[in-house]
Amino acid sequence: MSIDLTPRWKDFAVYLPAIQSWYSKEVNSNKILDKTRPFPKGIAIKDLDYLNPKSKLWHYGYGLYSYGQFTDDRPKSCSVTDRIRGSSVILGDSGGYQIGVGTLKGTEHLKRFKTSEEVCEGWRACTDVRKNALNWLESVSDYAMTIDMPLWATEAKNPKSSPFTKCSVDELIQLTVENLKFIKTNRRHQTKWLNVMQGTNIENTELWWNAIKKYKFDGWALGGSTNSSKGLYHLLFAVLLMKEGGAFTKGQDWVHALGVSQPTWAVIFTAIQRELRKINPNIRVSYDSASPFQTVGKFFSTVRYPKYTKDMKSWVMTAVKSPLRSVYANTNGEFHYPFSSPIGELMTLDHLCVNGGDYQNMTADKISNLLLVNHTLYIYVRAFLEANELAFQRTNEAEESVPRNLLKAIDLIEQLFEAKDWRKKLHANEDLLTNILESSY
Repeated sequence: MSIDLTPRWKDFAVYLPAIQSWYSKEVNSNKILDKTRPFPKGIAIKDLDYLNPKSKLWHYGYGLYSYGQFTDDRPKSCSVTDRIRGSSVILGDSGGYQIGVGTLKGTEHLKRFKTSEEVCEGWRACTDVRKNALNWLESVSDYAMTIDMPLWATEAKNPKSSPFTKCSVDELIQLTVENLKFIKTNRRHQTKWLNVMQGTNIENTELWWNAIKKYKFDGWALGGSTNSSKGLYHLLFAVLLMKEGGAFTKGQDWVHALGVSQPTWAVIFTAIQRELRKINPNIRVSYDSASPFQTVGKFFSTVRYPKYTKDMKSWVMTAVKSPLRSVYANTNGEFHYPFSSPIGELMTLDHLCVNGGDYQNMTADKISNLLLVNHTLYIYVRAFLEANELAFQRTNEAEESVPRNLLKAIDLIEQLFEAKDWRKKLHANEDLLTNILESSY
């Protein structure tokens, strides 16, 4: 029986797997498998599409899809574009990361420019790049992030990698404001837009906010130091600053944090969502990562379910090598896959490990990766769900199984949202907030 995890997330900030285009394309295929290649019985490739509520394995109704993976505004047929609308929510990423590192298609020529003035004028001339991103996001996503020029580009470790390392903070903020005006003028209202917050420190976070805050679309996204990258203190500064400026009122119903995938942060974002819902009951907080895909694709690994204890060190996703060995090929189901998930229960090692015939000199193939990604995706979604369910039990039960400092962080978040002088209270707790998720207990 298929497992639908979606309803259990209604009170929690939701995790958005950053879906890779190759996976979305492959699991949307009706192609017939090579009969000589072992595959779990009773399912088809399409059942590996977790967005599909008809999957025989499991369903989860959230994901992130990035325009940065594509070269034009024509949506390619895949599990995201062909999904049943209403059964899932897709947040579209506008490619801010690719802009920041200098790899967004159509902007390669900007690297030839010598000065920040030339780079800025070059970007302003990239009308087709912005238009392609806007059109793609309007076509594919339910929510979409605006086109931001990330401030971390000014601190790039490899200055030659991006033309925007030549630009100042003020110049990148000005370009971002111009991008917001472009979206406001050209959007078709087929998706809802999230204005992106950025920063590398407290000072330029506030500069950024003051420049963009009047562009209220349908919600907000948190990038740079305004998400989790510099810790809870910087994140809460940004969110409380935005709250002070009226960012979370009715109609601004989604807040997304970019690039987060640890159970402690899953709980923190739910704690923030609980406070924001006191302002706007319809608000949803989300966070994303590509970790399930990278774990399989880059490291040939999966992850274990965390064994949550009162020790903070146990609240992490731990990689473990997948048993990909040619010796397991052609073993007729003798060895079962050792890790549990809906697909894991059906897999034997000869479904993953191939050799001989068309697979000579290979240990694994694309089908192996599809199976492993589906398994790893499930573990991430299920682990973050369990973290929230443990942390937001009744207080007595939570204290028996959740690290004391994590519960302390939840309580402090509530206090900060209720404080009359949030800046004073935040500053007074800076050291605690900076270290609270690093401590063991």
